[in-house]
Amino acid sequence: MASEPSIIDWKVPLTEAEKAFIESCVQGLPPIIAREKVEVFTGGWFNGKTLANADSKGRGPRGALKSGQKVLYRTRDLIEWGVRRFGVREFEQLPGFGRVA
Repeated sequence: MASEPSIIDWKVPLTEAEKAFIESCVQGLPPIIAREKVEVFTGGWFNGKTLANADSKGRGPRGALKSGQKVLYRTRDLIEWGVRRFGVREFEQLPGFGRVA
């Protein structure tokens, strides 16, 4: 099991690839996503339980909002949090992928 990172450092610059990934994800999504719908809108990348745990430790996406009983996230901040928390790399950069033995 991977160790959980410390608090996300939002000041660390994103790479160009990370910025491009975020832009491609944000296009076509609503500007706000409810925690209970995160798994659907992120294609299963992470889910509401992951966010609830991170939020409870002060490590969740910045700019979270509460409306009634719902927790809402600004889409761009949510996707950027995923990139910063889990990382994103092309398959060709992963050991064992993209090579024929």
